[in-house]
Amino acid sequence: MTGALFALTLGTAAELWAGTKGFDEAACDSAALASAIRAQRPSAAVHPWDPDARDASPAGRAIRVRLVREGGATHLDVTGAGAAISRVLPPVDDCKRDVEIAALIVDNALDELRVSEAPEVGSLAAPVPFRSRVEVGAAVGGGVEQGPFGVVAAVDVSGVARYRFVELTLDADVALPSSSTTQNFPEAGNDSVSATSLGLELGIGLAPRIGPGRASVDALLGLSVTFATASAATGGAVLFRPASQTVSEGFGGLRLGYVLDLPHSFYAGARVEERFAPAQTKFGVAGDAPATTQSWTFQGLFLIGYRFL
Repeated sequence: MTGALFALTLGTAAELWAGTKGFDEAACDSAALASAIRAQRPSAAVHPWDPDARDASPAGRAIRVRLVREGGATHLDVTGAGAAISRVLPPVDDCKRDVEIAALIVDNALDELRVSEAPEVGSLAAPVPFRSRVEVGAAVGGGVEQGPFGVVAAVDVSGVARYRFVELTLDADVALPSSSTTQNFPEAGNDSVSATSLGLELGIGLAPRIGPGRASVDALLGLSVTFATASAATGGAVLFRPASQTVSEGFGGLRLGYVLDLPHSFYAGARVEERFAPAQTKFGVAGDAPATTQSWTFQGLFLIGYRFL
């Protein structure tokens, strides 16, 4: 067993137990060996130990130091924590010299430890509670949205649940009414089509912290409902009466946004999103004058919200 491995063992042990055997002189007993080791390394916890005693045994990870004179030779054995080292000391006339040499060997192993290995220290930080990683909030906002007949004002109500940097959103938005140009049909008179859209969408995405707030990118899946009406005819021979109509269509989309934290659990944000409906939907509310929903629609909003958690 190498000295480095022995040093590692000493570093992980909490204490050392030192005992001698075969020495007639009282000056070379277990207490003398413990004192010699302690003199070389005052910070070490060293206890005298009788290797033949059964009433006192070192702890499982303690280092056992045994200095034994037998057959004219002196042996140093050190064991503990799965490591062992044995040395035969050079012959000397004074047993005190054996004790001093043994203490030096143990001290040198501790010196090797200081250079080659640092004790492992567990994290002192308390685990972050689950609740501190969860954010729940709600927001209202306004902006613009591309409706069936052009860009119109829009209002939005939004809820968000976020765990670390993964977020789930639920939105309901209303695009305010927009009107088409006047339709001229002899059979139906002059009519104008007006449409209002309601959108419900679910989003999931990532919202990592960047700078003072969070940037977000979300994939969207939703349903858009359009309510269309036509004005009453203002002239001509009215053969077809205007009728209201409601159409709905699913859509997917992508949203980019940024949220900035404010005092007292409030937050403000801005976002833009692009929606795509796989197929255009036509609805006719004034005779043979159908209107058509947009395949691609754009929305931009500013929001102010409050975090409940």
